[in-house]
Amino acid sequence: MSLFHSVRRFTTPALAMLLSAVMAAVPLAQAAGSHPGTDPPISGAWRLAKVEKNPDGTGLHLTGLSADQLVQRVLLRNPGIEAMQAAADAASARIESAGALDDPVVSYVVAPHTAGGPRQGLNQNAQISQRFPWPGTLSLRSRMATADADSAGQQVADLRLRLSALARAEYAQWYYVHRALAINAENTRLVMHLRAVAETAYASGQSPQQDVLQAEVERVRLQNQALELKRAQRTVQAKINALQNLDPDTAVPRPVELPQEITLPTSAALKDAALTHYPMLQSLDARISASRDRVDLAHKNSMPHVSLLAGYNSLMDMPAKRLTVGVAINIPFGGNHSGEVSEANARLHESEARFADARNQLLSNLDQTRTAAAQAVATIQLYNGELLPLIRLNMHAAETDYSNGSGSGDFLKLITTEQQYLTAELELARARADFYTQLASLNYQTGGTLWPPSVSATSRNTTP
Repeated sequence: MSLFHSVRRFTTPALAMLLSAVMAAVPLAQAAGSHPGTDPPISGAWRLAKVEKNPDGTGLHLTGLSADQLVQRVLLRNPGIEAMQAAADAASARIESAGALDDPVVSYVVAPHTAGGPRQGLNQNAQISQRFPWPGTLSLRSRMATADADSAGQQVADLRLRLSALARAEYAQWYYVHRALAINAENTRLVMHLRAVAETAYASGQSPQQDVLQAEVERVRLQNQALELKRAQRTVQAKINALQNLDPDTAVPRPVELPQEITLPTSAALKDAALTHYPMLQSLDARISASRDRVDLAHKNSMPHVSLLAGYNSLMDMPAKRLTVGVAINIPFGGNHSGEVSEANARLHESEARFADARNQLLSNLDQTRTAAAQAVATIQLYNGELLPLIRLNMHAAETDYSNGSGSGDFLKLITTEQQYLTAELELARARADFYTQLASLNYQTGGTLWPPSVSATSRNTTP
């Protein structure tokens, strides 16, 4: 049996989507703080900081880095949020101008050869005009700009939730490598103890020298495992610092414990929360609204637009003819208007198809993520309740048999049980990290409804 299962990434389809979307240069956005969760947070699962008493026995203090603290740091330091929020602010700024009339047009013409003439002064022609679109056009423009701004705002919220989920996923990896290193150190001490037992038995002639050599081989294998874990630790550290826009060499505090009390919401509750609060669905829904307004606007653009004109023309010989007022109306015909309507209808169909695809993908990812989380829960319970106690009993029995000198080849059995113990401890740590990673995905997919409001990733004014 192999002593070391290499550190794997805990990625679900949803977290794979997180990684690709955070790296892509797409407008993201919702203004923050948006959606309070309708479902209760997971009971008892949020003891993320290790609390210890002060030396004098009074008061409490926190040690290490909690997942919540890492999320807060990422949301404060990641430059992508600021960039996407600026894009959302720009979309909001367009609302006011979208509903405004076009600028009036002023024209002024002179007849230069009349300047200084003996019989009259400089002849001039001045005119001002104001264009008025078909009734309802301005309100449609304003409504469409508002929907575009809402879509951009929802994408900001999506980015914040993605970064929060990524931070928690990397925190789970950070926990795993530290736990694996601690397990490695514990097993190294155990092997050194077994080596001492084998040396004693060999010195008394009760066991062959091979037992001592077998223990030494196991010690070297554990040493190599520690080297691989330290390399993995360095990799996770660089990823955590990248999320915070820090140098890869920046020290990251040790993680505190992951939550142990586990209660998953039902599939129905998760589905309702996802369809109600998932920011990208709301963003796409706002785009559909904007696309519908764009279709109506294309139809109105095919209607006549009226321009009111007023002017003064000194070229007229009679003063009564010099002041003029009038109306200008465009004649909307030609293929440009029908093409505009066709394009708007195609854009609407695209938006509706994207929404349907995103909804189906969300529900599929949600089901897969919850299934993976439930499996991790079952694994944790199985290992804590049955497997680890059995392995400890087996290891104690094997060591007792060997110390008593009963039978041949008992040391190999002793080493095998030690390997089983190491593997089980690593798999338990992996399952706990995996569960927390699935929770991060579920929190993202449900629009941040699983986290307590005080640490919600949708809050724009997040503080550490």
